[in-house]
Amino acid sequence: MEESRNCRFVVDAMLKNIVSWLRILGYDTIYWGGGDKEVLSIAEAEGRIILTMDRSLAAIATRRGLRVLLFQENDIPEILARIARELDLSLSFDPIYTRCPVCNHPLKLEHKSGREEWMCPRCSKKYWRGSHWRNISRTLEEARKRLQALRHDLQNFKYLR
Repeated sequence: MEESRNCRFVVDAMLKNIVSWLRILGYDTIYWGGGDKEVLSIAEAEGRIILTMDRSLAAIATRRGLRVLLFQENDIPEILARIARELDLSLSFDPIYTRCPVCNHPLKLEHKSGREEWMCPRCSKKYWRGSHWRNISRTLEEARKRLQALRHDLQNFKYLR
């Protein structure tokens, strides 16, 4: 499993809502709301994997030899599970690798007032495990369950061959 979180992504406008999730999990993720040409250029120049729902963009990227994952629906746990399965990535939160959901910069872990806090050195946002953490944990748990189901389905498919 890719524990060092080296995979880098560029996400087009169709999957904007997955960006902050990948950043929280520690993956360097750029959101690009511009045109397909720019997404392709960024992926090529920076060695990023394209995440999209755009079949045309995915086809062009594939022809150019770029790595791309094409999704059919915008379901966060399902998308996270598919990314983890395809790239063998972790879906576990790690306070060492987490990145700012706003600007993508690695966060700095601090211990203040008896709790863990993360501060972004770039945009100065602060994060902690507040009441919203339950929703984050539930979504990540659902993604891990779906990943297990995908792996199980894949193993059953191998046995049927």
